[in-house]
Amino acid sequence: MDRRAFGHLSNVFPTPIGKIGILGDYAYSHVVTRTESVIMDRIDTYCSGGYLDSSGKAIVGSDGSVPCTSNPFGGTGWAYVPDGIRYSQVDYDRTRRGLALAAQYENNAGNLRATVQYTNSKYHNAWLERASHVIFDGNAYGTSSFNPRGGTILQPAPGTGAFTFDSSGNIVSGTFTHPTGDWRGGSTADYIDDGSAVPGLPFVNYCGAGSACTTQQEGMYFQNEARNFNHREGTQDLSANIKWDATDRLHFNFDGQYIKANVHNNDILVATSSMANMQYSVNKDGTPSVTLLPGSNVNYADGGLANPHNYWMPFIQGHREDDNAKELALRADAQYDFDDAGGWLDSLKVGVRYADRKQTVRYSTYNWTPIAAPWNCNGPGFNIDNTSAAPYPAACGHAGDFQGYGAGIWESTSLGNGFYGSGTYPNGDLVYLKRATLKDYDGLISALGGAATNSPIAPGYTGICDRAGTTNCYLPSEIMHIREQTAAAYAMLKFGGNSTTIFDGITVQGNVGVRAVKTWDKSDGQIGFPDATTTFAGLAPCDTPLSGTSIVNPSCYLTDAVRAFASGGGTPNSLKASHMNWLPSFNVRFGLDSKNFVRFGYSRAMSRPDIGLLRNYVMINAPLIDTTATSPYIVYTDPNAPHTAANVKGYNFVFRAESGYGGLKPITADQIDLSFERYMAHGAAFTIDAFFKKLNGSIAYGEFARDFTNNGATQTVILRGPRNEDGGGKLMGFEANYQTFFDFLPGLLSGLGIQANYTYVHQSGIHNSNLVTAGALTDGGTGAFGAGVTVNGVTSTIDSHKLAGISTHTFNVVGLYEKGPVGFRLAYNWRSRYLTDNLDCCIGLPVFQKAAGFLDGSIRFSPWKFIEFSIEGTNLLGTTTVYQQQIFGDSPSTPGAKPVYRDANWSRVDRRFQFGARVKF
Repeated sequence: MDRRAFGHLSNVFPTPIGKIGILGDYAYSHVVTRTESVIMDRIDTYCSGGYLDSSGKAIVGSDGSVPCTSNPFGGTGWAYVPDGIRYSQVDYDRTRRGLALAAQYENNAGNLRATVQYTNSKYHNAWLERASHVIFDGNAYGTSSFNPRGGTILQPAPGTGAFTFDSSGNIVSGTFTHPTGDWRGGSTADYIDDGSAVPGLPFVNYCGAGSACTTQQEGMYFQNEARNFNHREGTQDLSANIKWDATDRLHFNFDGQYIKANVHNNDILVATSSMANMQYSVNKDGTPSVTLLPGSNVNYADGGLANPHNYWMPFIQGHREDDNAKELALRADAQYDFDDAGGWLDSLKVGVRYADRKQTVRYSTYNWTPIAAPWNCNGPGFNIDNTSAAPYPAACGHAGDFQGYGAGIWESTSLGNGFYGSGTYPNGDLVYLKRATLKDYDGLISALGGAATNSPIAPGYTGICDRAGTTNCYLPSEIMHIREQTAAAYAMLKFGGNSTTIFDGITVQGNVGVRAVKTWDKSDGQIGFPDATTTFAGLAPCDTPLSGTSIVNPSCYLTDAVRAFASGGGTPNSLKASHMNWLPSFNVRFGLDSKNFVRFGYSRAMSRPDIGLLRNYVMINAPLIDTTATSPYIVYTDPNAPHTAANVKGYNFVFRAESGYGGLKPITADQIDLSFERYMAHGAAFTIDAFFKKLNGSIAYGEFARDFTNNGATQTVILRGPRNEDGGGKLMGFEANYQTFFDFLPGLLSGLGIQANYTYVHQSGIHNSNLVTAGALTDGGTGAFGAGVTVNGVTSTIDSHKLAGISTHTFNVVGLYEKGPVGFRLAYNWRSRYLTDNLDCCIGLPVFQKAAGFLDGSIRFSPWKFIEFSIEGTNLLGTTTVYQQQIFGDSPSTPGAKPVYRDANWSRVDRRFQFGARVKF
């Protein structure tokens, strides 16, 4: 559903002092859409032999492949099975409101114009999701990007055949289950304490010693996730402009702008979980299909997977964001036109700019909280529909009684018989938290929060705003204050023109200039220091004899300054930085004749770092203690001395931390363009352009040193976070465009036309940064990780050597028709595979969007000059967007390995039609 309304009112009033114009504009849009997706978790790679050399390093062949001679499923070569699959249905409800008011004045002489404009835009994007997440091996989090699995819990369910794989190693069919496990107890009574849906029976049979189980299998876990994402933002913009032609040659332009913006987001997800055997197959379009079957040794209450009594609650996750910003921007320009008819000099333009931006970001952690687990002693807290207070079994050792979950908050519903074209997830009704409960945040907390229910896994869920140590819902580490001031000046000289020629008739026209930009950044945050009472409590006294492989006792070198530095607590901290950028440019156009032109351009451009990377919250960790002969922290009497206790003369206590960096500089790019243009007739043209771009100062995750002082002691701390590198890679390619109307055709056909373009881009020397700007493995980090995969160390990541959003090949073809009252447009857009994220948040691998094309169209009809009717259609072909995981590639574990891509995510957006009418008064 798409509803839009638009109103526009304007008029000009002549007065004795000049003309005054006013304008009022209001726009409203309400769009409701649905997106259905099939999303694989990380694709697990299985190999049990042949991929390591004699030294234990991965083998990378001369062709970039990594060999494998066997896998745990009984075959040879690599086998690929997703860690799990999410079947997601998201309903979006977007509302936009926009107001614009403007007034303009022009004096009678026509050489002075003044404009004031105010805009107010509000946007509400709420979406509700139901997702069913089937889990297979389910333990990919935190593992290396190169992680061959020599074993698996996956087994064929009783009475089913072996798993089958295609020629590329991808699993194509099988019915999954896995062995029973004795997580906590060792008897049927213990399992009943863990959870029960049928009185007197455990939810999963105990199949240990003395049991009557006929099979040692139980089924797989799956989770049904209900999520409410409630996002609001608003922007107010007041601007003014004055243009003054002081003389025929001297012109001035002045601008001022003040902007206020805010963002609010409340995000809550509640999961339910149960067990089932899972029948896996692959549809013709490549999407995986999973049918849920009764789990081996699972005792369901009546109603099976449609009954809430057969579910427990694995986790609740919440997140909140409240941001606000304001900016004042001023500029002034002056232009002088030279009176040099037929000469080279055209005009000189100079200007200055100033901007002052202040931004506060309040971005909470995603407080994932476990509520119950099948291996935990849950007692009455196991079943999500238990609403009455009851004591926990004595074996649980739980403080206090279970108080009951909220009543009437669950619903049994399906993703629909037509979900993703039908047959992709054919499982009928499953249990989710009701959407009405999701929308009632306070009611949700009172129904499911740990304080109200005394959850099986203490302390249960605590709302974002109820956490200890928060101020207005946020911890100090979740608040960022940034102020950025910029001052710039430029000068540009325009030269040449249609009457300026070289080589007997070639016209020359262009400009040369330079811009100087000075930036001041101030990032306010907090420094947290380690606590000496726990940091050094485990160290043996200095007179303790060495034991084992130790060659040093660090206590002997623990100084008063180091102890004073590690005094705990925290202090406010500001990091100030400034940098200067010079941005030259040169552009020239040669007119070969009236229809053919050659252009050349050089410029240096800059792109500022994402403001989230300037975060200045630093939580300093305790020094690592390594007392062995390979320790990098031991100081010897001589650098070349043998690493023995007799040669030790000191120990370096190196403090480390994760942090953003307020001193990041912009990324710059040197750009060269060379193009040829031919204009055949009115509305008809052909152009081809070759381009080259060299990046400088790309931002990557690395280590840098920074001094901090605490309690009178100064220590150098090794920070891990974003920093500028020397290089950045290169991009080169070309673009060709063609446009024409076939006005030589007879009659109505003369309104036909076409637009077409093609772009080729080659990337080289790119090292992707792997950076995100929120969250981290430790407090204060900017999050150089995805799915717990860190950039450094054993769990190193794959470098795609690509920049996000850039395809090698892109083309667009547009069919046009413009004749009288009728207008028609049909556009097909296609692009080859391109990177969307080098370190995806949820799988820790590079993710690409697969090559795809989309067809859109519109028809416009104006029977009278004051009214117009239109029909617009998007995604007319119903194109499915497919994403791929890069499961192998260049990484510290597999240097030089060639990329291997596997289809992993499928997403379908509604085919939409919009009908409109516009009336002009």
